[in-house]
Amino acid sequence: MSGGGDTPRLQATDLITGWRNRPVSQLNHVELSRGQCIVLAGPNGSGKSTILKTLTRQIKPIAGSIFLNGRPLDSWSSSEFASKVAYVPQAVEIYRRITVQEWVALGRNPHQQWWSWQSSAQDLQTVERALEKTGLGALREKFMDEISGGEQQRATIAMALAQEPQFLLLDEPSAHLDFRHQLDLVELLLQLREGGMGLLIVLHDLNLISRLATEIKFLKQGDNGIGSVACAGSPATVLNPEVLRTVYDVDVSILPDAASGLTGFLPTKAWP
Repeated sequence: MSGGGDTPRLQATDLITGWRNRPVSQLNHVELSRGQCIVLAGPNGSGKSTILKTLTRQIKPIAGSIFLNGRPLDSWSSSEFASKVAYVPQAVEIYRRITVQEWVALGRNPHQQWWSWQSSAQDLQTVERALEKTGLGALREKFMDEISGGEQQRATIAMALAQEPQFLLLDEPSAHLDFRHQLDLVELLLQLREGGMGLLIVLHDLNLISRLATEIKFLKQGDNGIGSVACAGSPATVLNPEVLRTVYDVDVSILPDAASGLTGFLPTKAWP
């Protein structure tokens, strides 16, 4: 599969992912274009994060093909790839004493020449916009190991935005965020999607999924221990009690809220 055409897209076909050649998950097909938000959801252990790590070149696929903008994924240099695809993991490791602003500025590395030791005016403006979008302006001089886990997560999202990628892949970005910052995150991701960025997100919270996704792929671990897509489609077609019971083995009440126009999801009963 080569993709063809000039439309930026990230595609995978017949993908098998795993560790040390042990399959963890399989994905027959995914195609992410700009302006889309595909959410990988489903129970723990179904291989969602492993798929994300494979698509972001953190680990190699066991089988299958992955193309970015019509080229095989492994044909891109590290800097080329980072200028197109940004990855936000579940947690970050801080290897040295570094401020929030310096951390975010690392996202500009793919756009700098190797001999350049100074940030350009464009670099500085891009970092400033990323700090503003993630609400981190007041924390710019704080050291990364002095701020909370949720603030570190936001700083890593800001670093990804500073890359100015075509595609942003996030692994449970709301995990460490309080309610206010979850809402801020949803608003930011919606703005990015509407601005033409392609988003691929691993999420558990059905309330956030219903607001963000243009497509949902529910994964579930099979009897063979390998996760695969149990159901896929738009939120309108797959966020219903029957599908959710099949995927999660729980009953879920779906509660429309007239005041906001939003829909809430409440797990009510677990099945063996």
